[in-house]
Amino acid sequence: MRMLPKVAIRIELAHPHDLIVRYFLMDIELFTSLLEHYGDTGVIRLIDFGSLRCESPTTIDDHLQEVIGDLRFSAKFKDGGYSKVFFFFEHQSKKVKRFCIRCLRKLLEFYEGCEADPKNTITDDGKYPYAFVIVLYHGEIPWNELLQMGDLVSLPTGVDRHFLSFPAILIDLSQIQCEKLKGHPALIALFDTLQSASLGKLPENFDRIVGYFEEIKTDSRTYGWLNSITRYFLAVTKTSKEVVAGAISKVLNKQEAEKMVMSTMEELFVQGEIEGKKEGRIEGKKEGEIKGRVLVILKILNKRFKKVPDSILRSINSYTDIIALDSLAELALDCETLAEFERELAH
Repeated sequence: MRMLPKVAIRIELAHPHDLIVRYFLMDIELFTSLLEHYGDTGVIRLIDFGSLRCESPTTIDDHLQEVIGDLRFSAKFKDGGYSKVFFFFEHQSKKVKRFCIRCLRKLLEFYEGCEADPKNTITDDGKYPYAFVIVLYHGEIPWNELLQMGDLVSLPTGVDRHFLSFPAILIDLSQIQCEKLKGHPALIALFDTLQSASLGKLPENFDRIVGYFEEIKTDSRTYGWLNSITRYFLAVTKTSKEVVAGAISKVLNKQEAEKMVMSTMEELFVQGEIEGKKEGRIEGKKEGEIKGRVLVILKILNKRFKKVPDSILRSINSYTDIIALDSLAELALDCETLAEFERELAH
């Protein structure tokens, strides 16, 4: 085995927050727990949770490989029949003023797909499934509500702005104290991880987070959840393998914990991720999509701020993840100054 450096290590993992959220919430039991405990709205109470299915094309393993596509679910309503509901899950760590535009875009893409394929209709008269968006937020500033299109569009007097509204549910973790987190232990561990990372307190809270898994240590999924949290922890903090292995040994035995940490670090060392090196070639259609999104971001920045520093240009051009580039485009529209954009880009 390759010898690893005996120093505190921080690995480079692209978009760790998005990846760990999607990895955990692809699990139907955890997503159901999320809806039951944090999405208490009229439409959620009408859902038959036993029919809930993940229909996402995304596949993420416990190594937190890159995310492709949306996290999407389907379910039936309790009243039976042929009703169906789709959940387009969106995870955010920064409050976005115009986020409703992104939500609306996803809903439109879904209904355009329904229009293209008649098999997507659910009634004899050709009606489509009811679709809505769930937004999970864990930023530093509370996000009390999502703006609707009616809040952004100038309407004539007498026109009801609600005709521009669409169904969206916001779950704001920033307003939930750690001791009030509830639901499945793995879900609580995920939320505590996100909150601790946002507050810069993940190292001192890591023992507590791992402790949530003690009551489910016999669950076959626990090893994967712990492995993903370990990788996330190494990606967003700087620590030693002894500290990480010591915490994990609360749930796994000492040998298994050390093996998990060492295998993760060995793999990342071999791949060059410890040094932050990213390799690989993007070919064909995806390359065109990436270049197109980069051009959009640069056009927005140039139009708003006139001159964009070379350091920002190099950073943007280094991205190969389409979801991340879409987020950068939103940031380019919403940031107040170029300095703010650069800070968020560095983060």
